[in-house]
Amino acid sequence: MKLKLQHQKGVGLMEILVALLILSVGILGFVALQVRATVATGEALKRSDAMLILSGLGEKIRINSSGNYKVTIPTTEPACISNKKCSSDNQALADLYNQNQIALSKGIKLGVVDCVNTSSQQSRLCLIAAWNNTNPTIATASVDGTCLNSSNGKYLSDADCLVLEAY
Repeated sequence: MKLKLQHQKGVGLMEILVALLILSVGILGFVALQVRATVATGEALKRSDAMLILSGLGEKIRINSSGNYKVTIPTTEPACISNKKCSSDNQALADLYNQNQIALSKGIKLGVVDCVNTSSQQSRLCLIAAWNNTNPTIATASVDGTCLNSSNGKYLSDADCLVLEAY
């Protein structure tokens, strides 16, 4: 009997070490899953914020259909906001400024450009929201940090952006 116990010394310790190894691999997998879920949640929140901002700007364009929204987004508040006497073009500048301020507070950059592959009879504006290292622009596929391809209007790979077409 004593001989059998001598052969069993340390086996329980080895079983515990193997169990701890398996448990630690499982915990590492769970931690990696949590990290990916956190990144995906952040991306979903950014897309949701971008969609709300672009939808708001799209509504403003529909209300002020005679305003020119294909301009550089102003960095300072247009003067007509304070005296509340805006022409349609000045109101467009005010709308762009206000929506851009909301976007910047959320780490989003805005852009308004003509959509590619649209007819001259029904031109459309592409409202672009971009974040991280992506710029709200349309360029050739070889340009890094661009949202859309200028030849076909498709999203470029690894672009962090959202596009809304406005009529």
